[in-house]
Amino acid sequence: VHGKAVVSTQSTGDNQKPVRLLADLSLLDINLVKKCIQSLIYFNLAFIVSPIRYSNTYYVTSTIQSIMQDVELQEECIRYVRMDDRNPCPTWEVIFNLYETFQSGKKLKQVFLYEKPFLRNINDRRLVEFGLLKGILKRLHKYPIAQEQADEVYFLPETLEYYNQKVLDGQHSYDDICVKLGCKLDKVENDLDFCKNVTIIQKLGV
Repeated sequence: VHGKAVVSTQSTGDNQKPVRLLADLSLLDINLVKKCIQSLIYFNLAFIVSPIRYSNTYYVTSTIQSIMQDVELQEECIRYVRMDDRNPCPTWEVIFNLYETFQSGKKLKQVFLYEKPFLRNINDRRLVEFGLLKGILKRLHKYPIAQEQADEVYFLPETLEYYNQKVLDGQHSYDDICVKLGCKLDKVENDLDFCKNVTIIQKLGV
């Protein structure tokens, strides 16, 4: 289990922490914490979302159409994304239009710089989080595949280390590689995005 534990969609930001941080705060082994979270997920008491970064790309799904008929879920969304209780609630129409902008393939930072959800009393990160939890949004993940090159090797030493650990097989996303090797996403992107004998496959996921 990797990512952020969200106790419920009615929770505040205090209930949302990275799994590794939960282990550190509880002074427990991370594997034990993972098992506990897996049990919570089984009983629908916790949810896992991948780290929300402004460099990520998200796409809206057809689920957004079904919510148009679900007033209760619309109200839940409004409560979840509202930024300041002292200001008026955003309307569902405004939130719906924001979700609809996730069709262009732009990075999250570009979308929010243009749309400025904070001006509508909307917490941008919780907007994405709710979208992921309810299947409204899917994140575009990168999966690297190493290509065999008999005549020339383009890997940097660090990249070769990833290859030796068999993570460049198209089955491990950049997030998986970061967790496995304990490194930052920027490093993985710098090493792999422009590596000549690595093919990057992109897939939609949570």
